[in-house]
Amino acid sequence: MTLRRKVGFWSIVLIVAVAIIALMPAATKSSFSGIVKGWLGSYTTAVQNNHDDDDDDDDDVPIERLMVRIDGDISAYAGIETSVLAESSFFPESKAMAIVVDIRPLVTIKARYNQAVSALNVAKVAERSAAQELKRLNTLAKGVGSVATKKVDYARAVWREANAALQGLGFEVQAVQDDGQQSWGAEVTSWVFAKNSEQWKRLLSHQDSLLLVILPADVSLVADISFIRVTRDGTQQQARKAYFVSPAVSTGALTQGESYFFKIATGRLRARMRLDAWIPTTNTPITGVFVPDKAIIWNDGLPWVYIEKEEDLYQRRSVQQGLPATGGLFVEHGLAEGELLVIKGAQMLLSEEFRWQILDEDDDD
Repeated sequence: MTLRRKVGFWSIVLIVAVAIIALMPAATKSSFSGIVKGWLGSYTTAVQNNHDDDDDDDDDVPIERLMVRIDGDISAYAGIETSVLAESSFFPESKAMAIVVDIRPLVTIKARYNQAVSALNVAKVAERSAAQELKRLNTLAKGVGSVATKKVDYARAVWREANAALQGLGFEVQAVQDDGQQSWGAEVTSWVFAKNSEQWKRLLSHQDSLLLVILPADVSLVADISFIRVTRDGTQQQARKAYFVSPAVSTGALTQGESYFFKIATGRLRARMRLDAWIPTTNTPITGVFVPDKAIIWNDGLPWVYIEKEEDLYQRRSVQQGLPATGGLFVEHGLAEGELLVIKGAQMLLSEEFRWQILDEDDDD
């Protein structure tokens, strides 16, 4: 085709296009700008619908992508083991900090108290003796009149001085008790001030230790709690029971949470050790199933488990909402009693699932 013929051809095409555009508004009774806006609106709507479809795909992972089927050859060497999920009850817990209390300040208060009580007892003897002497002289003065008035007056002054000293030492004993209660609370100080207190003896002999438990700022201790669990190494498997004593008067310098005293058998604990504590957050247990650590696999930073749906067919399920429990997670929703939980071989199933996905993508290509 020569150059002149090419120019002629495209000129005809251009004239036809202009004619169509010019006649379209009249045929549709719309302006040219309206037609263009309609085209743009349709395009925008189509793009938005396509975008919404993509968002839906991102939110809902197709269930087929969480399933994996293994053939007999793989199943033979995979060593997959399952366990039947059983429904149970669980008390949700919150983690807190506990400190082994150094009881030397209590020992100091005990010493101050003993000194004050001893001084008070001496003052009682002195006051009683002065009162008896005053009574004797008054009797003699009224009887035979052989006692000078000045002796009676002197005896009365001695008694008044002894009585004032007695009252002052009584105030001192009360001040020591008040100081102890302001620092340690009524329950702990009752151990210190009571005679032959078994609790105080066990603290002194290091049979028991006193714990100060400081809760997170947004956690409160449930009513009628009797014990919590504490551990040195942060693992709940090694946690031991600590028994409730009383609310503490003060809290930590850097925290604003509630604080309480608990006692625990000392064992290997030492003063000022920091421990992890697990505090029940409710008196009402929740119902669900327990998932052991050995059944949990991690993918993209999230915990998953596999459930056997039928022979050689497994489904991956999220346990992200599971609550920490000793040796695993407690799952309230998403797993049901009686289902078969894979407790061995889950990592192999995850690898096989991803291999399936790669093969499917290759087939699509």
